[in-house]
Amino acid sequence: MTDKIGITDDAAFELAAHIADKQKAKLPEQLSSQISDAEMQIGETWFAWGIFGAITSDRKRRQKLLADYLNLKIQPQSDVQKIVTDITTLESADNQLFNAIAAAGRQAYHEDDDVHLSKIAGIFLNVIKNH
Repeated sequence: MTDKIGITDDAAFELAAHIADKQKAKLPEQLSSQISDAEMQIGETWFAWGIFGAITSDRKRRQKLLADYLNLKIQPQSDVQKIVTDITTLESADNQLFNAIAAAGRQAYHEDDDVHLSKIAGIFLNVIKNH
């Protein structure tokens, strides 16, 4: 296994949920009110993928962590396995927007209390909304 830190799957879920919730709470109210729940879920999913990438470079484990995160926290209406497959496709396709949001997730993991991430997230969410 190529974990970057020794952390259980449950602890990884809790950590990712905490970081994502903390960053979402920092979003300006005006911005959050303009973004649909579906758009927020996309951004959070991509962000969480970045957090899990900071935890482990084992792609299978990241996929499992993301599937668990989706099932337990986001609970999307669509098929979770398809979402995970789509995310790995986006990563392989070198999608710049996806890569930037995932990189923000990795950065949030490394610098958990960084205020500027909410500003970055706001920009990315606006791009998702208008994309």
